[in-house]
Amino acid sequence: LVIILVACYIVRGHPGPYPFEVTFTQSVQSLNLPSWLIGTLKLSASLIDPVNAAIALILLLAFMLTFGWYRQAAFFILTVSIGNAIDALLGDYVARPRPSTVYHIRVEGIYHNNSFPSGHCAHTMLFYGSLLYLSFSEPVRKWRYRWLLLPLQIFAVFNMLTIGFERVYVGEHWFFDTVAGTLDGFLWLTAGIFLYNWIPELLQNRRAKRQQSQAISA
Repeated sequence: LVIILVACYIVRGHPGPYPFEVTFTQSVQSLNLPSWLIGTLKLSASLIDPVNAAIALILLLAFMLTFGWYRQAAFFILTVSIGNAIDALLGDYVARPRPSTVYHIRVEGIYHNNSFPSGHCAHTMLFYGSLLYLSFSEPVRKWRYRWLLLPLQIFAVFNMLTIGFERVYVGEHWFFDTVAGTLDGFLWLTAGIFLYNWIPELLQNRRAKRQQSQAISA
């Protein structure tokens, strides 16, 4: 958390790209990547655009509620929503402009929202990270059709590993934007996982103490 806050303060004071970031973007964009790989990266990134992400969030939430996974649904929606909200607040504070062609790079989309930290990177960590964690925990782990989740687990890991590269390749973010977005998302994902496991344990201990006190009083 301290690293992210310090980075936000530094970038706020120097909103322009650092020479390394410009060089890095130019190097990434000069790579001769196969068209199928570029298409895959762009498609994966488009799935977490605001509208698509909201639709996916609602559908997955409905899926969890249908199976009675209320605790898991609460963890998923709160972790993703709160994490994204904090990321947006940090972006408003830093107010770093998006990459521009003035730096002799390719910019495939014109965006006016903040560049640091990368919202796509943060959301990818929160969204896919939450789902990946739930897929390896109960009750999903004991679900009879859990083997159907393997392709989705692989897809989640692929997105988490490649979203930063894709953001730089299409000229939508600078290098430090993607690093900060990834770390920011990972931080709030970790916090969400901690609370997901700690709160039930806390409530259980309090319930046990209350029952013990009642037994002694009786």
